[in-house]
Amino acid sequence: MHEISEENLWLLCLKGDRQAFKEMYCRFYSLLYHYGLKLVSDEELVKDCIQDIFIKIIQNHSTLSPTLNLKGYLIKTLRNKIFDTLEKERDSDVLDDYADKFVADDVFADGDESDFHAKLLMHAFSELSPHQQEIIYLYYVNELKHEDIAEILEINYQSSKNLLFRSLSKLKKVYLEKKGFFSK
Repeated sequence: MHEISEENLWLLCLKGDRQAFKEMYCRFYSLLYHYGLKLVSDEELVKDCIQDIFIKIIQNHSTLSPTLNLKGYLIKTLRNKIFDTLEKERDSDVLDDYADKFVADDVFADGDESDFHAKLLMHAFSELSPHQQEIIYLYYVNELKHEDIAEILEINYQSSKNLLFRSLSKLKKVYLEKKGFFSK
Protein backbone atom coordinates (compact mmCIF):
# COMPACT_ATOMS: atom_id res chain seq x y z
CA MET A 1 0.00 0.00 0.00
CA HIS A 2 3.08 2.32 0.06
CA GLU A 3 2.44 3.29 -3.56
CA ILE A 4 -0.89 4.92 -2.73
CA SER A 5 -1.08 8.73 -2.61
CA GLU A 6 -1.87 10.54 0.60
CA GLU A 7 -5.18 11.69 -0.85
CA ASN A 8 -6.27 8.17 -1.81
CA LEU A 9 -5.03 6.75 1.50
CA TRP A 10 -7.20 9.28 3.33
CA LEU A 11 -10.21 8.44 1.14
CA LEU A 12 -9.79 4.76 2.05
CA CYS A 13 -9.60 5.72 5.73
CA LEU A 14 -12.81 7.72 5.38
CA LYS A 15 -14.46 4.52 4.11
CA GLY A 16 -13.27 2.64 7.20
CA ASP A 17 -10.54 0.56 5.53
CA ARG A 18 -8.54 -0.93 8.43
CA GLN A 19 -5.46 -1.58 6.26
CA ALA A 20 -5.49 2.08 5.22
CA PHE A 21 -5.60 3.16 8.88
CA LYS A 22 -2.62 0.94 9.58
CA GLU A 23 -0.73 2.33 6.59
CA MET A 24 -1.50 5.92 7.60
CA TYR A 25 -0.28 5.26 11.15
CA CYS A 26 2.93 3.59 9.96
CA ARG A 27 3.60 6.24 7.33
CA PHE A 28 3.13 9.29 9.56
CA TYR A 29 3.88 8.22 13.14
CA SER A 30 7.59 9.09 13.04
CA LEU A 31 7.00 12.45 11.38
CA LEU A 32 4.33 13.35 13.95
CA TYR A 33 6.43 12.12 16.86
CA HIS A 34 9.45 14.21 15.87
CA TYR A 35 7.30 17.26 15.18
CA GLY A 36 5.53 16.87 18.53
CA LEU A 37 8.88 16.75 20.33
CA LYS A 38 9.77 20.06 18.71
CA LEU A 39 6.74 21.58 20.44
CA VAL A 40 7.05 19.91 23.87
CA SER A 41 9.78 17.82 25.46
CA ASP A 42 7.36 15.37 27.11
CA GLU A 43 7.68 12.18 25.04
CA GLU A 44 4.74 10.47 26.74
CA LEU A 45 2.48 13.45 26.09
CA VAL A 46 3.43 13.41 22.40
CA LYS A 47 2.84 9.64 22.13
CA ASP A 48 -0.51 9.94 23.92
CA CYS A 49 -1.63 12.79 21.67
CA ILE A 50 -0.66 10.87 18.53
CA GLN A 51 -2.57 7.82 19.78
CA ASP A 52 -5.57 10.00 20.61
CA ILE A 53 -5.74 11.59 17.17
CA PHE A 54 -5.53 8.24 15.40
CA ILE A 55 -8.19 6.74 17.67
CA LYS A 56 -10.43 9.74 17.02
CA ILE A 57 -9.88 9.41 13.25
CA ILE A 58 -10.82 5.72 13.38
CA GLN A 59 -13.89 6.40 15.54
CA ASN A 60 -15.10 9.35 13.46
CA HIS A 61 -13.93 8.33 9.98
CA SER A 62 -17.40 8.51 8.46
CA THR A 63 -17.90 12.14 9.49
CA LEU A 64 -14.50 13.50 8.40
CA SER A 65 -13.92 15.41 5.16
CA PRO A 66 -11.56 14.61 2.29
CA THR A 67 -8.25 16.48 2.28
CA LEU A 68 -5.63 17.03 -0.39
CA ASN A 69 -2.75 17.09 2.11
CA LEU A 70 -2.94 14.38 4.73
CA LYS A 71 0.49 15.23 6.17
CA GLY A 72 -0.52 18.85 6.78
CA TYR A 73 -3.86 17.78 8.24
CA LEU A 74 -2.21 15.37 10.69
CA ILE A 75 0.45 17.90 11.76
CA LYS A 76 -2.19 20.55 12.43
CA THR A 77 -4.34 18.05 14.30
CA LEU A 78 -1.39 16.98 16.48
CA ARG A 79 -0.38 20.59 17.14
CA ASN A 80 -3.93 21.45 18.24
CA LYS A 81 -4.21 18.27 20.34
CA ILE A 82 -0.95 19.00 22.16
CA PHE A 83 -1.99 22.59 22.92
CA ASP A 84 -5.49 21.52 24.00
CA THR A 85 -4.00 18.89 26.30
CA LEU A 86 -1.52 21.36 27.81
CA GLU A 87 -4.32 23.84 28.35
CA LYS A 88 -6.44 21.26 30.18
CA GLU A 89 -3.58 19.84 32.26
CA ARG A 90 -1.87 23.05 33.28
CA ASP A 91 -2.35 26.77 33.53
CA SER A 92 -2.99 28.49 30.24
CA ASP A 93 0.27 30.36 30.92
CA VAL A 94 2.03 27.35 29.40
CA LEU A 95 0.56 28.23 26.02
CA ASP A 96 1.80 31.79 26.34
CA ASP A 97 5.29 30.34 26.71
CA TYR A 98 4.95 28.43 23.43
CA ALA A 99 6.80 31.13 21.51
CA ASP A 100 9.94 30.05 23.34
CA LYS A 101 9.45 26.30 22.96
CA PHE A 102 10.08 25.15 19.38
CA VAL A 103 13.22 23.00 19.56
CA ALA A 104 15.17 22.43 16.38
CA ASP A 105 18.20 20.64 17.72
CA ASP A 106 18.49 18.08 14.94
CA VAL A 107 17.06 19.78 11.86
CA PHE A 108 20.39 19.76 10.03
CA ALA A 109 21.85 16.76 11.82
CA ASP A 110 21.57 14.42 8.84
CA GLY A 111 24.98 15.54 7.62
CA ASP A 112 28.38 14.85 9.10
CA GLU A 113 28.36 16.33 12.60
CA SER A 114 32.05 17.19 12.37
CA ASP A 115 31.50 19.25 9.25
CA PHE A 116 32.35 22.87 10.05
CA HIS A 117 29.67 24.36 7.80
CA ALA A 118 26.91 22.10 9.12
CA LYS A 119 27.79 23.10 12.70
CA LEU A 120 27.93 26.74 11.71
CA LEU A 121 24.55 26.50 9.99
CA MET A 122 23.00 24.75 13.00
CA HIS A 123 24.40 27.42 15.31
CA ALA A 124 22.98 30.16 13.07
CA PHE A 125 19.65 28.30 12.92
CA SER A 126 19.50 28.20 16.73
CA GLU A 127 19.57 32.00 16.79
CA LEU A 128 16.31 32.27 14.85
CA SER A 129 13.05 32.78 16.74
CA PRO A 130 11.01 29.64 17.46
CA HIS A 131 8.45 30.58 14.78
CA GLN A 132 11.23 31.14 12.24
CA GLN A 133 12.68 27.73 13.10
CA GLU A 134 9.26 26.10 12.88
CA ILE A 135 8.44 27.48 9.44
CA ILE A 136 11.79 26.36 8.04
CA TYR A 137 11.22 22.94 9.61
CA LEU A 138 7.71 22.63 8.16
CA TYR A 139 8.71 23.89 4.70
CA TYR A 140 12.06 22.17 4.16
CA VAL A 141 12.07 19.14 6.46
CA ASN A 142 8.38 18.19 6.21
CA GLU A 143 8.08 19.59 2.66
CA LEU A 144 4.76 21.29 3.27
CA LYS A 145 3.35 23.98 1.00
CA HIS A 146 2.56 27.50 2.17
CA GLU A 147 -1.19 26.78 2.11
CA ASP A 148 -0.69 23.97 4.61
CA ILE A 149 1.80 25.88 6.76
CA ALA A 150 -0.56 28.85 6.92
CA GLU A 151 -3.32 26.56 8.14
CA ILE A 152 -1.09 24.83 10.71
CA LEU A 153 0.30 28.10 12.09
CA GLU A 154 -3.08 29.83 11.75
CA ILE A 155 -1.70 32.65 9.60
CA ASN A 156 -2.58 33.64 6.06
CA TYR A 157 -0.81 32.39 2.94
CA GLN A 158 1.15 35.59 2.33
CA SER A 159 2.27 35.74 5.98
CA SER A 160 3.62 32.20 5.60
CA LYS A 161 5.64 33.23 2.53
CA ASN A 162 6.86 36.41 4.24
CA LEU A 163 7.84 34.57 7.42
CA LEU A 164 9.82 31.99 5.45
CA PHE A 165 11.57 34.70 3.42
CA ARG A 166 12.48 36.71 6.55
CA SER A 167 13.60 33.54 8.31
CA LEU A 168 15.88 32.52 5.46
CA SER A 169 17.24 36.05 5.14
CA LYS A 170 18.08 36.15 8.84
CA LEU A 171 19.57 32.64 8.69
CA LYS A 172 21.81 33.67 5.79
CA LYS A 173 22.85 36.89 7.54
CA VAL A 174 23.70 35.14 10.83
CA TYR A 175 25.48 32.30 9.01
CA LEU A 176 27.62 34.70 6.98
CA GLU A 177 28.45 36.75 10.08
CA LYS A 178 29.54 33.61 11.93
CA LYS A 179 31.46 32.32 8.92
CA GLY A 180 33.28 35.65 8.65
CA PHE A 181 34.05 35.64 12.36
CA PHE A 182 35.51 32.13 12.28
CA SER A 183 37.52 32.67 9.11
CA LYS A 184 39.42 35.65 10.56
